[in-house]
Amino acid sequence: MKLRRALAATTLLASGGAIALAAPANADLVTRCVGEGGAVTVPGDLVVPAGKTCWLDGTTVEGNVRVQAGADLIVTGGTLKGSVVVNENAYFDATDTTITGPIRAKNAFGTYLDSSEVGGAVNASADEGSPYEGFIYVVGSEVAGKVQASVPGEVLFDGATIGGAVVTDGTRYTDIYDSTLNKALTVTNNPDGAVFCESEIYGSASYSGNSYILQIGANGPVTTCEGASYWDKNLDISNNTATIVVSNNIIRGNLSGEGNDPAPTGENNRVRGTVSGQFVDLPAPAALRASAPQDRAAELAAKAAERRADAQAEAEAAGDAKL
Repeated sequence: MKLRRALAATTLLASGGAIALAAPANADLVTRCVGEGGAVTVPGDLVVPAGKTCWLDGTTVEGNVRVQAGADLIVTGGTLKGSVVVNENAYFDATDTTITGPIRAKNAFGTYLDSSEVGGAVNASADEGSPYEGFIYVVGSEVAGKVQASVPGEVLFDGATIGGAVVTDGTRYTDIYDSTLNKALTVTNNPDGAVFCESEIYGSASYSGNSYILQIGANGPVTTCEGASYWDKNLDISNNTATIVVSNNIIRGNLSGEGNDPAPTGENNRVRGTVSGQFVDLPAPAALRASAPQDRAAELAAKAAERRADAQAEAEAAGDAKL
């Protein structure tokens, strides 16, 4: 199933361009980007100044990238050979792009990856009370490292391949569609629950402390999901206050869980290990489609598209970044 729905320091030249920091004399070159950049190679680091926008098309950056507070970096067909740091209320959007290092976002607006490759980890965090959601949206992309999110925003994978563990804590929801997770999955304290649909995971998985709905392999009630999901190791679902529906899963390990209120329901599960706790004699779900399915992917895609469009318009207005 292919969802894809709706889908820095010293005085800088006003026109942008490459500058060297004042000291020391052998300091790395830093390029300031405001506006549009094309198919050139930036020899050192690149920074998008606070409140500004940079739109790169076919650009290679040899060093690290910093997106300062309130700034936007849109990259299409690029190569970023270092790390990417996304600061407060900043936005990073990459399509058909290779990022060699990790992506670290703190109190950011969000991170969007489409048909891209990340050689390191993706980490999104937020200070307590931060007004910025810091979502992670990964579409048709590969992340070699761990994905970790402790932000008030969304985490959504659609057609993604994640090489490291996936850990989300306190995110709005964690929805995984048509994706492959090669290590463990831990989902805790999501107020809007989680969806796991037509995906496969090769590490152990656990869901705890979540609310609203946990749709694990099932066709509803959050969204349509017609295929099976595969779990290579154990699946534990415990201590949630969510409506839990576990259906259409192949579980090579154990299926377990206690302390869920209401008790889980489900059907059509093939468990090769042991079944314990509230999942013994699991009752069939009733009236899954009593309410209209949501399209949370479309909602998140629209949020990213709006910020992207605004950033691209601002970059066009700023003109050539003179990289």
